[in-house]
Amino acid sequence: MAFVHNSRVGPYLVFGLSALFSLFVFILQGSPSVMIPELMGAYSIDMLAIGLLSSSFFYTYIALQVPAGMMLDLWGPRKVLKFSFLLASIGVIWFTCSHSFWEGQASRMLMGMGTAPAIISSFCLASRWFKPHLFVLLCGLTESLALVGGAFGSGGLSKLVIAYGWREAMLVVSAFGVMMTLLCFYLIHDHPDTNYQQGVKKTFSMVIDHIRENFSKVISEKQIWLNGLYAGLMFGMIPAFAALWSVPYFIKRFDLSVDIAAMMAATFFIGAAVGTFSLGWLAVSIHRKRLFMLMGAALACFLMLLAIYYPFIQVTGMFTLLFFCGFCCSSFVLSFSQISHYVDPKSKGIAMGLANMLCLTFGAPFYQPLIGMLLKWSANEEYTLADYQLAFTVLPASLLIAFILTFFIRDTKPHGKQTIA
Repeated sequence: MAFVHNSRVGPYLVFGLSALFSLFVFILQGSPSVMIPELMGAYSIDMLAIGLLSSSFFYTYIALQVPAGMMLDLWGPRKVLKFSFLLASIGVIWFTCSHSFWEGQASRMLMGMGTAPAIISSFCLASRWFKPHLFVLLCGLTESLALVGGAFGSGGLSKLVIAYGWREAMLVVSAFGVMMTLLCFYLIHDHPDTNYQQGVKKTFSMVIDHIRENFSKVISEKQIWLNGLYAGLMFGMIPAFAALWSVPYFIKRFDLSVDIAAMMAATFFIGAAVGTFSLGWLAVSIHRKRLFMLMGAALACFLMLLAIYYPFIQVTGMFTLLFFCGFCCSSFVLSFSQISHYVDPKSKGIAMGLANMLCLTFGAPFYQPLIGMLLKWSANEEYTLADYQLAFTVLPASLLIAFILTFFIRDTKPHGKQTIA
């Protein structure tokens, strides 16, 4: 397949396939939201356990972010992606065949383990196959594709569940993963030059020494923590609300079928995908990023309050509201653009890894089971609209905290020096 790498479409095929892995990740992340009644029946569990089942994916996914970066340094994206696709597909197949709660959790954790290198592999290949000035745009495109995967996971997957059942639907997802694994063998290459050889091959101990040397610099930078926390609080709306609990909420509120409720949740992902790509493109020239971050948090908080508590919104209006709420929440992407200027290039990878862990920490590992626990605590036998509204109080509160954090975040100039807020 050398002719692919040497052709003009080669970079787009390589990057596109790696970016599809990010889409695959979000399909897996959001899949439990469209099969909650089926999973409760299959495993004989309650809403709290559903939150734990869904969030178990993220425990390994988050914990392996830094090790995944180390593996990319040691072995390159080609080998890592082939192994990751295969491992994730095995996890999906196990989940499809599972009949007990512990199997469901273990298989979801295996999926998280397999998909951990997805987004950083895409970033790595983008930096190697394209010119540097396109990197920020390609990062935004990767995030957008991932969110489109979330939209499909809520919308398209729900139709498969209704038509064929949840096990058969997940079997289709596993087949997609196996197909991507096979394509990796032929299309993914670490560098445009197929004969490329690194001057100094990094060993595992060298990577550890590099991490130890720069880690103290990163954790001492307050602005990295502030931006990472902001990103986590904003991004947390996607896995906590759009990817899981919004579907049963819309079914209860509007008396909708599962597929229509899933399509409604998908508009949140679509809005976030449009916003992520747009802000990623603008991040190249925007110098006052904090203003956009502040506006995004304020508007997202207001729109989330309307979506949860305003009683006069009809179905059509909710579709529109969720699109703009997702768009506003996408301002989390500006945090990564900010963080890249707070450290020197040698520490940038660790800084991004720390920020990405903070970004992922809130929504699924914390908010998903917390909302499930609040639902179980407030409900008696059947979950009412008031029960959902009480449990969702944590969502606008999270956005309010993100808004407050922006007053402590400093803008950065393109050359990396901070400006006074």
